[in-house]
Amino acid sequence: MYSLLIVEDEGWMREVLVKADYWKLCGITRIHEAGNGEDAYDILQSEKVDFLLCDIRMPILDGLQLLARIQTSHPETTKVMLTGFDDFDYVRTAMRLDANDYLLKPVNDDEMLQLFLRLARRKNERQAERHRRVAEESKWNQDRHRLREQFLANWFSGRKADEISVRQQREELGIEWKAERFVVILLEVDRLYALLERYSHRDMELLYYGIRNIVEEYFKESGLQYYLFGVEERVAIWCEAGSDTAEAESLVERIRESVKRFIKVTVSVGVSGKHDSEREVFHAYMEALNSLKMKMYFGNDRATFYERLTLEDNRKLFNRELQQRLFNCVASGNEEETTSLLAGLFEEIGRNKVSAQDLDDIWQDMNKILGETRDQSADSGSDRNPESGLGKVYAFDTLDEIREYVTAEFKDVVSNAALNRTHRKSKLIVDVLRYLEDHFQDEVSLQKLADRFFVNASYLSRLFKEEVGEIFTKYLMQLRVARARHLLQTTHMKVYEVSEAVGYADVKYFNKIFKDLTGITPADHRSLSNT
Repeated sequence: MYSLLIVEDEGWMREVLVKADYWKLCGITRIHEAGNGEDAYDILQSEKVDFLLCDIRMPILDGLQLLARIQTSHPETTKVMLTGFDDFDYVRTAMRLDANDYLLKPVNDDEMLQLFLRLARRKNERQAERHRRVAEESKWNQDRHRLREQFLANWFSGRKADEISVRQQREELGIEWKAERFVVILLEVDRLYALLERYSHRDMELLYYGIRNIVEEYFKESGLQYYLFGVEERVAIWCEAGSDTAEAESLVERIRESVKRFIKVTVSVGVSGKHDSEREVFHAYMEALNSLKMKMYFGNDRATFYERLTLEDNRKLFNRELQQRLFNCVASGNEEETTSLLAGLFEEIGRNKVSAQDLDDIWQDMNKILGETRDQSADSGSDRNPESGLGKVYAFDTLDEIREYVTAEFKDVVSNAALNRTHRKSKLIVDVLRYLEDHFQDEVSLQKLADRFFVNASYLSRLFKEEVGEIFTKYLMQLRVARARHLLQTTHMKVYEVSEAVGYADVKYFNKIFKDLTGITPADHRSLSNT
């Protein structure tokens, strides 16, 4: 509630005012008193005073002199002056000194109550308006902080490419950058997915809050310009690149050790190279991300600096030939060969320290192989795991963990493929047989079929023999001869016309094939059919 200071040199008058029972109606619960302006000034210096009721004429320091002293230092104090009928010149002076109102002596209780009720209501309204503005400003600051982090996350991760839009949003969000050179630092909690399974959402918020506080504290002490934001469960720092590389490395290590000590988790850190153009923020971010993901080779709980890495182009490591070999092994249910191929591939990945971007391509290619193999047996009626695939590959920190996970996923699909093949033809062979039924008269070869169905010719040949029971060439001959026999029996087409109709341009070759498979010539077959 409010406080009131009554300043009156006449003791009896001051006592009457102090003991009045209407102050509480105005929300005034604390009352101070003084007999002159000097004593009143001392109280104003030591106490919070919301209302001042002050006589103008007093000894030592009068009311006008007191107003002059506190005019600039106490703007929030509401000031009411007491004066006699012949003091209007003093009243005008008081109003110029920011007095809010005045009362004439002798004081009427009702006038006093009405005046202070009005002044208290006005003060209530001002305070409510001030609180509203403070709340709005606080909300705006919170919203701006959130929007700033969201913008920085999008910009650095490559989702904000429009330079004009970037510049406009930076101005709106107050994002200024004055440093000549910068680096991007990414912090990632180790074994994150294991923590997510054990901790609640609130626990994870507190964990990241603690990590960010530690980062903020160290960067504020460093004097370097920086912005802190979150990207995909990682803490990101856009910070000034200092001239002392050793000091920068020490800063990163101190942060990492403090997180381990106080938050009780370990973090891995990736640091980009130094950049001098803000147009390179995405490039710097990817450098930091590649550095961070090197923990799969180097282990958790350490910092990796991009400038110390030697990365080569490993996009051809998992080339088309190796992909086809792996696909054939999986589709044919060959677990031993599949496991061997994966082991060799992961050995090469570890030896070459493949970058995060190249690894993403490898995981995608592997996913395609798993998907194509499952699709071929989709109609087999076997159970399919809705979570099958490599969707969890990013949940693991080390290459050994990833290898175990990927190998297990492939073994599962290989096992299903082998089981399906014992029950029925694969979808691939069903599609091939259907195609041959419709196109047997065309120039069809095993290679053309393999190309059409995007498989290896040798794999298709082996699979065809296993599931159909005949080699492809003989099956096609039998199919054509069967159609030729039907035409010979039901039409008046000449033999050479039948030959062309079933895909043989050379009638002599047709006659030979027909006799090899049936024991008689086409002409003899027609004659026997007509008897």
